[in-house]
Amino acid sequence: MIMFLENIPKAIGMVYAVVALLILAYLFNKDKFNRKIGYVFLVISTMIGFLIFAPMFPYQFQLLVLRDTEKLGAPIPIVLVGFLLFIVLTFVFGRIFCGYICPIGAIQELGYIIPVKKFKIKNKKATMVFRGVFTAGLIVAGLFFSVGLLNFTGVNYFFNLNISSIFFYVFPALLIVGTFVYRPFCRFLCPYGVFLSLASTKGLFKLRRNDKCIDCKKCEKACPTNEAGRDDLKQECYMCNRCRDACPVNAIDHSRKG
Repeated sequence: MIMFLENIPKAIGMVYAVVALLILAYLFNKDKFNRKIGYVFLVISTMIGFLIFAPMFPYQFQLLVLRDTEKLGAPIPIVLVGFLLFIVLTFVFGRIFCGYICPIGAIQELGYIIPVKKFKIKNKKATMVFRGVFTAGLIVAGLFFSVGLLNFTGVNYFFNLNISSIFFYVFPALLIVGTFVYRPFCRFLCPYGVFLSLASTKGLFKLRRNDKCIDCKKCEKACPTNEAGRDDLKQECYMCNRCRDACPVNAIDHSRKG
């Protein structure tokens, strides 16, 4: 069974990612999205991650840096086109891929549902700087020393259920941390997230306040990444929808500015 799943083309993960993103973008834009729908996509994305290890763009980004075309399963130009495609889609629709489609993000989102005391990191610039430094280190280590820093996080060992490696247990530790602190891998370690966060900063469609807003601040209290403020750039908005759920007057839309 495992060998059969390993032979499934990783391109299926890409197809799922594109289709799922467009469906979710439509639901957000038409105000038909809800948390139950989100949970369905989170579960599906997590399962696909375990079954075929796709679409694992953070890990594939590392393979691209290492120029490991065998594990990438496709020529580097095609992989680059795929990466650029999702940067463009994020620029248009927001970080829906990170929020619901990437298996690494999806399983963290599911873990955050566990009812324990939550700790919010108020200095979001610090998380972005740390992630930027880690990404720079990953690129340098890959290009000049052929070392994949992401391997030490255990992502590939965890989703491939390789319990024989000591690094397998690193990612479950991150998941435990993620029940208290929102998405530690995404916010501190994801190399691809650096580019998607930059794309979402100037994105066309975002979760924005409309004229119904009464400035009750409930959306800001509900947001786990401090991105619900009126003037926040939504750079670290993972489209979790907590702001919309908390709003008492339906004052947040997935819309273009103006």
